[in-house]
Amino acid sequence: MIEKADLQGVRIFPVDLDQAVEVVAGSIPQKNGDYFCFSNIHVVMESHRNPELKSILNNATANFPDGMGVALALKFLGNTFEGRVRGADFMLKLCSHASKNNLKIFFYGNSEETLSVLKEKLLGLFPGIKIAGSISPPFRELTKDEDQAFVEKINAAGPDMLFISLGAPKQERWMSEHKGRIKAVQLGVGAAFSFITGKVKPAPKWMQKTALEWLYRLPQEPKKTIYRMSLVPGFIFRILLQLIKRW
Repeated sequence: MIEKADLQGVRIFPVDLDQAVEVVAGSIPQKNGDYFCFSNIHVVMESHRNPELKSILNNATANFPDGMGVALALKFLGNTFEGRVRGADFMLKLCSHASKNNLKIFFYGNSEETLSVLKEKLLGLFPGIKIAGSISPPFRELTKDEDQAFVEKINAAGPDMLFISLGAPKQERWMSEHKGRIKAVQLGVGAAFSFITGKVKPAPKWMQKTALEWLYRLPQEPKKTIYRMSLVPGFIFRILLQLIKRW
């Protein structure tokens, strides 16, 4: 049994990629809409300003260390595990698992263009994978009727796993609100759709492993990257405070 680690009040599973896949695979047969979150520094810091988000994260079936900053912080606090659970890598691992175990997948979020490329890419990587469908919702708040129609469409397709790309914290809130309404396991993988399709170029592996991924993404997404890097000093300060309190 894996014990959740406390990181600034957010409970996170200190696991590697393969262990995370095992955790999710164990929830698939339940068919009750269990949801899984992926935390980076932005999500953890946002949870301090937004108690609702912190509650959503802590009520997830599991919350995985997506960002290198979160993974390093957990290790600094004494947790032992390999690497991190990067959303795009995790999604590809789960798609491989789905193709080998006759499981259906469904996509929710992002643009129709990205979803079309994503399906083509995954069918090429995993021949025979069962893609039950996809939905590109409008970039606005849905009406109750629209939301219900999407829920019915997803459930009617009978997927085992629902990959969601709405951006944080919108996707975390969406999964929490749809637990029990959606039958498939819900996975808030954020930018994974864009990475897998090549819409956003991933940093070289050595940069990912040395916490320099932000430097590679800076020219591609300057405003987003600069904002997220501005959160790092406060995050480090809170980690040091947590360590001092533990002592």
